[in-house]
Amino acid sequence: MISFNRSTLKALLLLFVSCIAARRLPEEYYPDNFYANQQSLKINAALQKLEHVPQWVPNWPDSKIKMGQVSGVALDNSGQLLVFHRADNTWDANTFSIRNVYQAIGEPPIPQPTILVFNETGVVIDSWGQNLFHMPHGITVDSESNVWVTDVALHQVFKFTPDNRTTPALVLGEKFVPGDDDKHFCKPSAVAVLSSGDFFVADGYCNTRIVKYAADGTKILQWGKRLGESPFVLSVPHALSVSEDRSLLLVADRERGRVACFRTDSGAFVTAFRHWLIGPRLFSVAYSPIHGGRLYIVNGPTIGPPPVRGYVIDFTSGRLIQTFAPGDSFSNPHDLVVSPDGTVYVAELDPHRVYKFIDDSLRNETKVNITRTKPTTVEVGVAAGWEWERWGSWAGAAGSALGAACGALLLALCRARDGRKSVGRRRWEYDHSQFKLRRLLERRRFTRVHSDDSEDEPAPMLPPTV
Repeated sequence: MISFNRSTLKALLLLFVSCIAARRLPEEYYPDNFYANQQSLKINAALQKLEHVPQWVPNWPDSKIKMGQVSGVALDNSGQLLVFHRADNTWDANTFSIRNVYQAIGEPPIPQPTILVFNETGVVIDSWGQNLFHMPHGITVDSESNVWVTDVALHQVFKFTPDNRTTPALVLGEKFVPGDDDKHFCKPSAVAVLSSGDFFVADGYCNTRIVKYAADGTKILQWGKRLGESPFVLSVPHALSVSEDRSLLLVADRERGRVACFRTDSGAFVTAFRHWLIGPRLFSVAYSPIHGGRLYIVNGPTIGPPPVRGYVIDFTSGRLIQTFAPGDSFSNPHDLVVSPDGTVYVAELDPHRVYKFIDDSLRNETKVNITRTKPTTVEVGVAAGWEWERWGSWAGAAGSALGAACGALLLALCRARDGRKSVGRRRWEYDHSQFKLRRLLERRRFTRVHSDDSEDEPAPMLPPTV
């Protein structure tokens, strides 16, 4: 019988491990681009499962129209497109100091018109915004046709009324002075406005916060954290959109690669959308109530995959359903906006241009009117708020109400008969006049995060009681 001491066993073990480590497979077994090819196949397979709509409209607008870095796009109430661009100014590594101070304060503002207005055919019908801005960023138009813009060099937010495009009716922030208090911003990125006149500012690159204001500019509340695992942690809130039928503010949380949804009344977190095909950066979001609600987004360039494209998310199911791009991909998209008929416009920093995409199927559909209702707390996978859609005449509504009443009566009789508390997988809970629905939705490899809206509320100020 052969015996081994401890040192011999160690030597044999080391020899065995060395042999295993030294064993080499043929180089052709794992080529250098093997994993890259596998990732590319996975991405292409995922893209093939999506509808490739809306479709790009080439040669729009006229290529003779010269623009600088296009930072923002917005639609006015007549369907005309407003394009916010930087003309000859560019944002690069030398534009700001380490303390976020603009390095060209002594230079005059951009002398060219920075806001171009296009009609549906791509013709410039108006232009303004000269001698006002240094580094344009976000733009939006409210229901009263007021134009709201942000300038990251000035650290300010501006509101222009329809009858005065030269002098702002409202200015927030101190010129060229960055800060994080109630009187200052630091590179504010976007504005979103409710039909009531209340508005939100994404403050933005430095402060990572959302601030809500009354129509007169009085601060109501704010939220946003810099560090931690909370759903309120924001990393460059880059763009904003409002879903008034759901009472939600949608935030493009750029460096976290997600759309974060907060209640417009309290700032409470409701849900978030992210997807591996979108990747770690998400630059802009726009909402449309089409087909029960859709999110239109664009991601941004990263090292390696995924491709830079636009995507459409079905809000109710949380599914990625469509994708769009000029050719295979964008280069550096920065903002987008969607019209009521599903026409999408995308602003791109480099090359300096605007893209138009149309969805003929949506343009031909009848517009559905959606009425707002008070949001309720929903626990798993369902965003806060219910919508009731007005589908027909009063006679049709009365017939639907009668049918619903009969159904409710039949359900009550069935429950009384067999004593069941619920039917199938749907369970209703009654507690202090609130109903809560628990339901798991089908997802197509899509992560949807939800948190109760009262457990992690960081807003230092609450809205006034109505």
